[in-house]
Amino acid sequence: MTCGVEYGTGAKSSQAGEVSVLRMGNIQNGKFDWSDLVYTSDREEILKYALTEGDVLFNRTNSPELVGKTAIYRGEHPALFAGYLIRVNQLPAIVDSQYLNLFLNSHVARKHGNRVKTDGVNQSNINGEKLSNYPFPYCSLPEQIEIVKLLEEKLSLVDQMEQEIGFEIRKAESLRQSILKKAFAGRLVAQDSNDEPARLLLERINTGKARRENGKTKLRKRNVA
Repeated sequence: MTCGVEYGTGAKSSQAGEVSVLRMGNIQNGKFDWSDLVYTSDREEILKYALTEGDVLFNRTNSPELVGKTAIYRGEHPALFAGYLIRVNQLPAIVDSQYLNLFLNSHVARKHGNRVKTDGVNQSNINGEKLSNYPFPYCSLPEQIEIVKLLEEKLSLVDQMEQEIGFEIRKAESLRQSILKKAFAGRLVAQDSNDEPARLLLERINTGKARRENGKTKLRKRNVA
């Protein structure tokens, strides 16, 4: 499938520095999330592990359900990659990086990964050798590019649907809170002028509760006496 794989840097990162270091937690749904980063200023590390646009990174160690997740680096910001990630070095003249990324995130690839992964305590691993032997569905480069185009169109529709569903869920939750607020404020339905105000009802309930508690206290005192 590839012409080689590279493991990321094992050096310790910092909360500040010159270049960001992408970790396994930065891979979300086949893309990189840039909201939670660590950094390095080590020039040797930067030269050795610097990413170039189109690099595909594979998460080799994670929980059983997340190991094998993959994302493509699109040159958004200068970055390195950490040790739990593997850079897949494919030949651009033979394999399109977007096609490779989509395949590695597919059900077929994840199913194969589940078969070959090594399981530990709450953690699974897929090493570089196993990754290199994935059953890659090769076709010509023009075909790969066309497949990517078609898939991206379909996936963009899925993303749009997810956003719309998320909006409707938030809208429904907001409506729910509004209904509850109106209900407890006595504004959910038209009020009868002869109805007892909710404030007075609550005061009466609290007064009755206090009397009952007071009565129980007096009864306990008499029993003790």
